[in-house]
Amino acid sequence: MIKLKYLTTSIIALTAVFALAACDDKPESTTSKKVDEVATDVNNVVKEAGEKVDEVVLEAGQAADSAGKKMTEMVDSADVAAEESGEKITDMATDAGNSVNDAVNSVTDKASDMATDAGNAIEDACESAKEGVAAQDTDC
Repeated sequence: MIKLKYLTTSIIALTAVFALAACDDKPESTTSKKVDEVATDVNNVVKEAGEKVDEVVLEAGQAADSAGKKMTEMVDSADVAAEESGEKITDMATDAGNSVNDAVNSVTDKASDMATDAGNAIEDACESAKEGVAAQDTDC
């Protein structure tokens, strides 16, 4: 934007200088030649200014395109990270569920073993008591 401001100011200044340079006491043919020269010079300056504006517009377009590509890359990276996080959370939940199932199975097995052991101890105590009183039937 600053370049465009300097360019515009330069064009106006050159136009004023050429216009003043064209005004002198020389014959009309010389003045018209000077006006033609000034017009040609102004035309050349305007063309150069237009080319510079085109360059600035092209650079701005390229910068916008580059920024767009970077934004797309960032969004893609965020998508991948979110997907990976989801997979990790799923794995963690599955592992936690498996751990709970293993704990339940372990407690169930231990409770079953304890019940079996308690039943065997009661049966042994019963048989021991029957033997102590000389019972005919020692089965409990």
